[in-house]
Amino acid sequence: MSNPRRKPRPLDRDQQDYRDDRLYIVACDDTYAPKQYFEAYKIPRLQIHVIPTEDGTSSAKHVLKRLLEYESEERDERWMLLDTDRYAQREHLKSFKRALKEARKKGVHVALSKPCFEFWLLLHHLARHDPDLQQVSTARHAENLLRKTLGAYKKNNLKPEDFSLQRVVQAIVEGQAVDTSVGGGDIPRANASRVYRLWESIIRNASPAQLPEELRNLKRKLDKL
Repeated sequence: MSNPRRKPRPLDRDQQDYRDDRLYIVACDDTYAPKQYFEAYKIPRLQIHVIPTEDGTSSAKHVLKRLLEYESEERDERWMLLDTDRYAQREHLKSFKRALKEARKKGVHVALSKPCFEFWLLLHHLARHDPDLQQVSTARHAENLLRKTLGAYKKNNLKPEDFSLQRVVQAIVEGQAVDTSVGGGDIPRANASRVYRLWESIIRNASPAQLPEELRNLKRKLDKL
């Protein structure tokens, strides 16, 4: 019997067809962008459920708490998407690292973006050596660069056509290369986004038949590594 205090597993168990679906439960410190971003992608027999910050409590410990409150099963993967622009700085750093350590103990994966999730979105359009990308220093700077690159950008109104699966593949490749180049342990030493790790897990765990062609080609490469 599930714990009545826990929020129900966000998967329709009344439908026989969904019994073996893989579920990714993703909690983030953002209210709008990650939820809209991931909800735009439809992959058969796979669900990505994003838990946004809706009450203003966006610190890592609160994100982790919300994630752990959701009912999950052994087959599910639990992830936290966190930015470093505020909570990995100065007086918040100890509690930030403490939450990351607790996440590891609970089997939760973490995908950090430095400085913010918008850096991940930029990787869909800009190569890692692009001078504009390399000069990003703050979340506001990243958002302004997205507006310059896309013509318009609003956190609460992402346009799916700006982040097609073909561009997702680019972001995964660029994101992995950036992360490797900057190094660092739990927190990257320089700007990077580890959201590519979530996508790589999704692609590796899916069968080729599930995946759209763009992701299927990348799966072949990942499976050889």
